[in-house]
Parts: sequence; C-alpha cells; structure tokens
Amino acid sequence: MKKKVLAAMSVLLSMSLLAAGCGSTDSTGGSDSAAAGSEAEAEVSAEAEAEEEEEVVSVAEIDYTNINYDFSEDIAEERAAIQIVPDAADIDLSVADENGATGVVLSASVDETNTTDYYLNAMVAGNALVFTSENSGIASASSSVSGDLAVEDGAVTVVPSAMVVAEATDEVFTFTLEDGTTYNVHTWNELLPYFEVTGDGVSEDNAGVYSFAIDKFMLRVNTDGELVYYRNMNCVGEEIMAENFATQETADGTYYTTFVELRPEYRNSNGGFSSGFYLVMDANYADADEVTLLANTEENHTHGQGYLDQHEFVVLGANHYLTLSYTPQLVENLPDGVEGLDGGNTAYVWAGVFQEIQDGEVLNEICTTDYPMLYESAVEKIDYANSTDEGTYVTINNEEVFSTGDGWMDYVHPNSLDYTLDADGNIDKLLVSMRDQCAVYQFDFSTGAMEWILGGKASTITGYEDYTSTRTDDNGEEFTALTYAQHYARYTNKNEDGTLTEDPIISIFDNQTGTAPFITVVDPPTLTRTLKVAIDEDAQTAVVSDVINGTDLNEKSEKYHIASHCGSVDYFNSTSVVIGWGLHGVIDNLGAYVPEGTITDAGYDDLRQGSRPVFTEYDMENDSITFELSVTRNVNITSSEAMFSYRTYKTAE
Repeated sequence: MKKKVLAAMSVLLSMSLLAAGCGSTDSTGGSDSAAAGSEAEAEVSAEAEAEEEEEVVSVAEIDYTNINYDFSEDIAEERAAIQIVPDAADIDLSVADENGATGVVLSASVDETNTTDYYLNAMVAGNALVFTSENSGIASASSSVSGDLAVEDGAVTVVPSAMVVAEATDEVFTFTLEDGTTYNVHTWNELLPYFEVTGDGVSEDNAGVYSFAIDKFMLRVNTDGELVYYRNMNCVGEEIMAENFATQETADGTYYTTFVELRPEYRNSNGGFSSGFYLVMDANYADADEVTLLANTEENHTHGQGYLDQHEFVVLGANHYLTLSYTPQLVENLPDGVEGLDGGNTAYVWAGVFQEIQDGEVLNEICTTDYPMLYESAVEKIDYANSTDEGTYVTINNEEVFSTGDGWMDYVHPNSLDYTLDADGNIDKLLVSMRDQCAVYQFDFSTGAMEWILGGKASTITGYEDYTSTRTDDNGEEFTALTYAQHYARYTNKNEDGTLTEDPIISIFDNQTGTAPFITVVDPPTLTRTLKVAIDEDAQTAVVSDVINGTDLNEKSEKYHIASHCGSVDYFNSTSVVIGWGLHGVIDNLGAYVPEGTITDAGYDDLRQGSRPVFTEYDMENDSITFELSVTRNVNITSSEAMFSYRTYKTAE
C-alpha cells in the first residue's frame, strides 16, 4: 500500500543527490552551473511534491482477500423464471405507447368474473396510446372524459387526461368491436395504492417530479399531485422484490432504473438486503439494459458474475454504471481480538462490493473484506464465531424461523454510494454509508485507500460531539454514535460536472433506529433526523448544520415522521428539502385494516398504514411542509411484505 511517507523519502533523496552535484562547480561556469542546479532541483522537487500530492494515505490497512465466486448459472436460471412484463390479456384488443414504453399492455381484472373491464399495466402521462384489434377490428370508441373517439385505419389513438393521485382519477375508454364485443379500459390500474396529498403547495421555482416505488409499482408524481408515470411490476411474483425506482439524469440523457430480485432466500430474516439485477430504461421508459455484478479479472479481485443489491445503482452515462453488491464470502483475515470460527480468524460474511463498469467492462472495484478493520468496527451482525453458510434459526415474533441469509454476518451493510469526478471525468472519491458500521466512509476510488471515517467506533473525524448519543453494539459494548443505522449519504456541494473543488459537505438520513416509540416508549427511541456535515479534511473535523428532526414535523401535518430503516434526504435549497421516510417495520407491516389503536404513541392513537408519509418536501426557510404524500395498500393487493418506499428521488422534470 502506497504511503505519503514514501513520497517524502523520494523528495529527501532527490534533494540529497542535487546537493552533492552542486558541490563541484568550476571557476568559469560556477554561476551558470549553480543556476542550472537550482532549476533542476526546483523541477525535481516540484515533481516530487506533485507525486506526494497524488499519494493517498489509507486510514485502514488493505489486505486483498481476492475470493473467487461465480453465480452466472444461478442468475441465468432465476432470470428465466420471472417476468418483468405481464402477459397481455387474452382478448382481441391491444394497446401500445406511441414512444415504445415497456409494460404498456392490458391486464385483466383481479375479479375473474369480470370479462369486460381491463386495466393499463403502465402509462406515461402525455403520451398517446394506440389501441388496435387484430381480428374483429374496432367499430367505435369513446372516453368517459372527452366523449367519442375517432377510429382511423382500424386504430384509436388517444392521449389520456391528467390523473390526480389524491382523487384516483380514472378515465375509462369504451371500445366496441365489429363483432359487437365491448371492452372498458381503465387508465387507473386497479392495484394502485390509495394516495393522500397534503401541504401548503410547492413554489414554481421548486416544481418537479418525485420518483419512488410502492407495492411493486414504479411511480412518478409531480408537485401538482398528478401521476406522471406508473408501471405495475407485480408480475414478478409475490415473493420477488421490485424496489428502488429512480430517475437518473446524466450528460447522455435521462434514464429510469429499478431493482428486481432474483434470489429471495438470500434475504435475512428482516429483509435488509437482496440479490438480483437492475433494470435500466431509456428516456422513453423502454427497457434498455439489465445489469448484474460483472465478472472481473483484476489482480486483486478475480471472480465471476454476481448479484446486485437493491440499495444503490448509479447511472453515470450510456452503458456506464456504479453498482453495489452483497456477496457471501468465507474470509480468513479477521484481525487479532476478533474471534472467528473455532476461535480462529475465519468467518462467513456478506461483503460489500462496489464496481464501476462501462460498456460491459469493469473499470474498478472495491470490496469491504479487503479492510480487516471493518470486522472490528462493526456494531451489528458481529457473531463471527457462529457464522455459517448453511443458514440458521432466528426468532421473529417469538417464533423460530429458518433463515439462509442470517448465517453470514452482515457486518457492513452498505446502503448508499455517491461519488465525485476528477478533471478527466473519472470517479475520484467514493462516499459510502454503512448501516452496520454506523458510519460514513470516503474512499479514494483509484487506489482503494480509505481516506476518512465519519461516526461509529473508528471515526477519524471529530467536532460533532454535541450531536452524539451513547449506543451499544451487539456484544453490549458502548460506543459514541453520531448516526445510528443511517441511510443515504450524499455530497451536497459537487459542481455541475461532478468535480469537488472544496472540502466535502455531505447530507445524511439518520434513522437513529431504536425499539420505540410505539405503544410503550422503550429506551432508546427511534427519533429520525436529517443533517448536513461539513468536513475539514486537513483538520479532520466536522461541523453539523441544518438538522431536521422528524418529530418536529409531526405537528405540521399530523403525520408520523419516523423511519426505523431505509429513507433518503436531498437538500436542494433552503425552501426545498425532500425527505423519503423509508420503512417503519412495526407500522408498515400491520396494514391499514388491523383494529384501530393496535399501535399508538404519545399524540398518536392510531399508527397504521398511512400514518407515516412516503415523502415530505420541507421548506426550512419558512418552516412549512409544501408537499407530503401518504399511501395505504389497495385491498386487491395480497402481500406479506411491508408497505413502504425505500427512497424518494426528486428531479426537475
């Protein structure tokens, strides 16, 4: 591992050699020789100083584990077993989006006795829909909003009216075929959740669109409360996760991405991570790519194809991605003092793998098992001595349940990646939030050097003491926590070209996960907050600012602003902070139809689905909520999964 000290030694050696040469000057060329020597010394010294600036010291030893694995056969088999577009209804009427959006097909009603009503599976607001009948032909058509529709060359082309989510606006198109058959086509899918929108209204300057996923629906809602896009992904199956839908804007254009699970048994008992692929759609919402962890031949990271995790996927440009994987590994580099299997230094763990790929090639990769310090600084899932690759029994709701995923120790649990670029457009720094470390890390991406750690047991940054609490790890040992089970760390002061010309300022969604509040408040409580942190990299200090406590927002909308897991925050400006409220396992698992009062807290007699918002747009300057959306599950959805949205992303359009 390269160190600054090596560069410093190089500088001293160069200066010594120059000094020896300067001692032999003649009487005729002494001054010229001295000047030349000085120039040469200055040139070499400058080169050495430049080299010194390029060297990066790591605050953690790097020990490349280089563990080989290959899931390519499993991935191929599992991918072939699921659908991401449902079969179209078996009727003589079909639909297509004018710009080729994927998933725009007609689905039958969940009521199998209903043979006249059909529903769009996906829709892009403002795009024309083209309806055709292959056999009988369309005789006439009408809209519940605009009346009769023209039939031209056997097809009907129509742009649906705006859909207001709080009103579940449903435009119904009625088609009569030449054989007399009549079909009603609904623009509002019958499985969509029930929406509630509140707030004082978003200013014109902050107008935009929110992207998120709920109950396997990819959704986009604008700041006027209109549905911009939806796609129903329930066709993947009840046991398969489809989550983390995002809009990604790049210099190469706009993309839309969502995660699709392939191997649900790899989840632990509480969920938390998953194994699958990312679906990439182009600007017209047409499926364009499916991405997994790529096989790698790099010297320190040789392996085959792997799964991606749902927590993060970044589009950097056309066919250019930053990916995150949870990969099970048997490691042999636990440090002294950390007990592994049979008292040794081995353990089964979930590794975090961060990979930059472009045009199907791996450009760079970082793996958390290459940093032995992380085993020791972890605060959760640290029973390495009892780790196993054969699964284990865990207790859930006082019942013993077998879990494959819980055998490996989820000791890092990376849940967000962000990056900066250098002047040449290459990834320079990598910002990683690791939940089970209760810390945020910055890596030098090219060297893998861990540059600084904010929070947790091994923090290299100080100065945030007024914002800490004392927590205990899974072994009962206390540590000082700035954040606890935090999610979604982002650079907030990047330039438009992705570079960072000043010390970083980052934002964090800090869950502060606890066992309460609900029913009876137990210490410690879950008191979610968001914050910004300015890092002085030379002084290794931090200044915390713009803290937003979730409980402070409760009285502004009578909603419950707490997240035990997941979540996101983006500080756009002083009048626009968008907070995604992630998951509160107890509330979101119970549903809207359990008895009222099943879960309560001080000031809240009824904490069921819908009591927590999906996201909030908050005006810090005027201390007001400008837009807030809440949902409850559609009665037609059958699912054992909690109803939540992992994150919410806002873009200008």
